[in-house]
Amino acid sequence: MIIIFVFVILLLIGTPIAIALGLTSIIAMYLADINLAVAAQTMFSGIDSFTLMAIPFFIFAGDLMLSGGMSRRLINMAKKWIGWTTGGLPIAGVLSSMFFAALSGSSPATVAAIGGIMIPSLKEAKYSPRFSVGLMCAAGSLGIIIPPSITLLVYGVIAEVSVSDLFIAGIIPGLLIGFVLILVSYFIAKKEGHQPDQRASWSEVWISTKDAIWGIIMPVIVLGGIYRGIFTPTEAAAVAIIYSLFISMVVYRELSIKALFTCAKRSVVIASMVMLVIASAKVFSWYLTYEQIPTRVASVVLEYATTPVLVLLAITVILLIVGMFMDPSAAVLILVPLFLPVAIEMGIDPVHFGIIMIVNLAIGMLTPPFGLNLFVASGISDLPLSEVTKGVFPFIFVLLITLLVITFVPQLSTFLPSLSG
Repeated sequence: MIIIFVFVILLLIGTPIAIALGLTSIIAMYLADINLAVAAQTMFSGIDSFTLMAIPFFIFAGDLMLSGGMSRRLINMAKKWIGWTTGGLPIAGVLSSMFFAALSGSSPATVAAIGGIMIPSLKEAKYSPRFSVGLMCAAGSLGIIIPPSITLLVYGVIAEVSVSDLFIAGIIPGLLIGFVLILVSYFIAKKEGHQPDQRASWSEVWISTKDAIWGIIMPVIVLGGIYRGIFTPTEAAAVAIIYSLFISMVVYRELSIKALFTCAKRSVVIASMVMLVIASAKVFSWYLTYEQIPTRVASVVLEYATTPVLVLLAITVILLIVGMFMDPSAAVLILVPLFLPVAIEMGIDPVHFGIIMIVNLAIGMLTPPFGLNLFVASGISDLPLSEVTKGVFPFIFVLLITLLVITFVPQLSTFLPSLSG
């Protein structure tokens, strides 16, 4: 109770999540008379992982793709292909987000890259500001669901589950969520009487596709290489950097040496923040395990939730609440040691459970008070946070229904991994 109280107070006063986790753990260890050197050792060993090296690599690769013009070309291609249909422009925004999610592995990056271009375009086409920002905020959540996903990678390391299996498991749920958002966009556009754009000629479609083909090929190379066993997720992230550099500097020629250093600096800062959160969360997880808190939580949950359905519903409610306040990667680091033993005890597949966790936490990025996607969308749209929140609520409702489908139809997550196995 003491550590929960300290942690919540630190978050409420605006302490960065990494510092809050670290301080809470150190205070708890001090009160338990544990040698504090263990904290330093655990922080170091927590990030001393070959697999975790993929995180800074994917962050850097995503920034290179954004600065090198890939996102703009993907959006243009989507507009040419689908812009002439009812709701074509918002549908193009969702499709572009799906493509970029397969490049970046990050929800905030997807919102910034695609939303920064699509939100002004949607407003210009007479879509309401609330709908425009709400849709792109929701579509950005695909960044941590469609592989490669940084959060799925963190789950794989903590849960000791194959990252390749998790990546392939995220494909169908990610496509399902994208399809649902496309349906919502279509019906809203039809209801409000929005007129589609003029149909692009086949030559325009071909030119836009040819221009964006390098961005389409990238996830095929990266994910195909992982699934075929050609390289590990970490090696795939390094391949993504080399590929992005070549396309941005040699093919598109939009990334200068100066911009490259700017990308590198920005990526180092972001990656350092993420790795510090992971290191602090590992100490927190170590202390929870030391005090046997996961075992106690498992026994309490199993006492009241006696079936897999009740367990999943209870965990879903907790994850949705936690997602309102915490970064997905930090939440995974803290909650996996608590809930995964319960899930395994009830016969729930660890890969399926990982997808359930990530979809829950993706929705959490759209919910106040601390949903990160909301702040990014507010920044790029110049709308107050209250307006962004109102715009995203209808999409949260639809995503919650989709979450229940993903949760209680495990084949959506386990079918593709079973084929690769």
